[in-house]
Amino acid sequence: MTEQPYQRTDGPIHGWFSLSYSNYQVLHRTLMQSMPVAWQERMVACLEELRDAYEHIDQPECFEVQAATEHIVNEMGDEQLKQAGITEDWYGGETPPKELTDVEFAAWQAQYETAEPVCYDRDGNELDRHARVLLPAVDPIPHYRHAYIEPRLPDDYPGCESATP
Repeated sequence: MTEQPYQRTDGPIHGWFSLSYSNYQVLHRTLMQSMPVAWQERMVACLEELRDAYEHIDQPECFEVQAATEHIVNEMGDEQLKQAGITEDWYGGETPPKELTDVEFAAWQAQYETAEPVCYDRDGNELDRHARVLLPAVDPIPHYRHAYIEPRLPDDYPGCESATP
């Protein structure tokens, strides 16, 4: 069987991202600088080559990166929805009149309540109930100034002798 050549947009990087819709890959500095020096040199060379190849393209000044956990909207509890700034509309945009008795409210609710709520993000945009959203989380990897994390590399890995701090 003859291998088909990669197209520029579906090559090894596209394959590495797999079926995700991610637009970025965040690389943890602590882990990268804990790798052997030979690996770090190759990585820096690749990063510099990438930077140099796109010097002619406007780049963002910086990014904000935050550790998070991924959740599906319709599987989230009330506290998670609140943390994500997601509101649910169970009444098709209707608001119950003020001063209803419990019996009157139950009747109003029976009239307007929908089988599934419509969800909105904190900016008022409607969300698909099967959408994935992120909730901030604590980063389990310590800051690079406070940690060296021993990589688990094969014994024959080039440069293993330089893996210790």
